[in-house]
Amino acid sequence: MRNVTRLASAALALAPIAGFAQTLAPSQDAYYVTGNASNFGSATAVTVGSLGSIGLVQFDLSQLPAGLTAAQIQKATLTLFLDHVNAAGTINIDTVSASTPWGELTVTGNSGISQGVAVNTSVPTNTADTFIALDATSAVQGWITNPSSNNGFMIQANPGANVQFDSKENTTTSHPATLTIVLASNGPTGATGSSGTNGVNGTTGATGPTGVAGSTGATGSNGATGATGSNGATGATGATGTNGSNGATGATGATGTNGSNGATGATGAAGTNGSNGATGATGATGTNGSNGATGATGAASIVPGPMGSTGAAGPTGPGGPAQIFAGNVINNTNGDFFFNITASGDSTVGGDLFTFYQNSSPMPAACTFDALYVTNPAWSNEGSSPGTVTVTLWKNNVATTMTVSFNSANQNTTAATDTTHTVAVVAGDSVALKATGIPAGASGSTGLLANTLGNIGFALHCH
Repeated sequence: MRNVTRLASAALALAPIAGFAQTLAPSQDAYYVTGNASNFGSATAVTVGSLGSIGLVQFDLSQLPAGLTAAQIQKATLTLFLDHVNAAGTINIDTVSASTPWGELTVTGNSGISQGVAVNTSVPTNTADTFIALDATSAVQGWITNPSSNNGFMIQANPGANVQFDSKENTTTSHPATLTIVLASNGPTGATGSSGTNGVNGTTGATGPTGVAGSTGATGSNGATGATGSNGATGATGATGTNGSNGATGATGATGTNGSNGATGATGAAGTNGSNGATGATGATGTNGSNGATGATGAASIVPGPMGSTGAAGPTGPGGPAQIFAGNVINNTNGDFFFNITASGDSTVGGDLFTFYQNSSPMPAACTFDALYVTNPAWSNEGSSPGTVTVTLWKNNVATTMTVSFNSANQNTTAATDTTHTVAVVAGDSVALKATGIPAGASGSTGLLANTLGNIGFALHCH
């Protein structure tokens, strides 16, 4: 078999070919983003349209036969594999200007690459994993005539398109661009040479490794519908089916017409009337009899009577007694502090920055706080810059809207009240009052109360 192959090859070599095609792989491919200094020559895809990216691909025509002329280029076809469609649309193919050569590993968006002449315009790019074949005959003929003008093809997306083509670095689908060139015959067909002697059979080479499985080809179109077959022979008669169920009873027939009336019988003879008797005289009205004795009371009924309707709602009862929590707290802290609302008389608060739960009280019953009164009986050590003291009602370790403020210099006066806000509590809620101080001209929450000594009188009203 090897000898037959060699003879066939020799015959082909001796016979001039009327025309043959040569397919070239790209010598370099890349893409760039205008204004971006990055190089994408090693990417596995030639991206076109994303952020204005532009694709480049070039083929080395020196692989074609020496002395080839433009007239011998019968046809040139550029084939691209559309690997991914991010946004369908159309693309334009141009040549790269002869004045802007480029290098695969150096070209960037700042290289100033410009387009040459149009090759194909508005080429659809709608379906991924498909090949796109484009006529590039004129461009290749120009490069054969002027080899220095061959700077390859430029691929640009029209507005809205964003696609990717396989590059020569792609090892997944491995479909880089190709340029297939059909060349014309080199001259008239020569006479067939004599057959050469058979060569000695060579030894059988070792089996090569199994190649990588190619990707699954596209599904072919459906074949034409086959002709209708002839009718089959008539089948045997089937067994007799079972009797069907009885049909529904028919509708009642119309009523027949009435028969004719029978003849009227003869009238019997009339009897004689008796004479009327005389009317008797009206008798005198008798006297009323005396009332009979009252009868005994009947036995009670064992059947209950119907339930009466619900009576009207009674008036709302009086409200419960109001609660007043009052006391006088002596400040002996190093900053802001909480104090207990159930303290009576004087209660000294000392230490640093008491927490809510150290000085809160659980409510014994539900009520609504509707008034907070705070006085400033005595205050000292605030110096020449008295500040503002704020007292706020806290519930379950969260500040409420009930709050008052007074100036530490306003001693022995009703410093502040809050009767605008209300705070509802239920039995078991924890409440406490918190005092915070800000001295005049300072920012911070502990300055005034950390450097002064004073009293705070308070009263809370809850109903």
